[in-house]
Amino acid sequence: MEKSSSENAIPPAAAPLKLFGSWASSYTHRVQLALRLKGLEFDYVEEDLGNKSAELLRHNPVHKKVPVLVHGGRALPESDIILQYLDDAWPETRPLLPADAFDRALARFWCHFADDKLGPAVGAVFASTGEDQGAAVRQVHDNLALLEAELRDGAFRGRRFFGGDEVGLLDVVLGCGSYWLAVFEDVTGVRLVDADAFPRFHAWLRDFEALDEVRETIPAVDRLLEYARGLRHMLLGLAGAAAAPSAEAGPTAAAAPAAGAADIAVDI
Repeated sequence: MEKSSSENAIPPAAAPLKLFGSWASSYTHRVQLALRLKGLEFDYVEEDLGNKSAELLRHNPVHKKVPVLVHGGRALPESDIILQYLDDAWPETRPLLPADAFDRALARFWCHFADDKLGPAVGAVFASTGEDQGAAVRQVHDNLALLEAELRDGAFRGRRFFGGDEVGLLDVVLGCGSYWLAVFEDVTGVRLVDADAFPRFHAWLRDFEALDEVRETIPAVDRLLEYARGLRHMLLGLAGAAAAPSAEAGPTAAAAPAAGAADIAVDI
């Protein structure tokens, strides 16, 4: 990641944009969707997460993950940072954050909730079985209940989207992960989003998924299902191996491949 200096001018809005990402990464989808909502042209570089390019590692030496946005030769990692940068750099073009300072802070809070609470709980459902999975499902439902309450009685009451009449930052962050809920339901057989239990969240997700820019961004369900089935099989297999390593191999034998798989899963 290049250093900022007074000698390097801030890239003009017309400078080229290049996005390094992965086709199945919801974090990549966030940036792709924001760019499309703002009508910004960009070049896309697909990364092999099992064999990351030298260019990606040079642009993001800290986390070594996608997405990375390069604007005028200068790189930014982390989807939430990129989304807010796009709003700062193109404030008049389809703003993602509201004008009011409190509403902006509230959107950021719930974006953090999505990444810190809801996302990990959904991931735990996908990567577990039995009692552990049951506990993770309860966490997902508890988190969805909080969002449902905000849509019913809280800060987002009466809104079609969290951003109002149009999608905003929180819609992008939540939406480019919530489509995995249906995929994971199919793969695990566990129901996560019940329209009766979470009617407002369910209606929001349907409206979000119907947007043209979202349809252009999210891969086909069949492709996601195939990928998710393979990934779950691998993660469960590695978890079993890690739980019972052979005496000869020692505990580190399963840890190395598990770390690689976890890196791929986290990038998603």
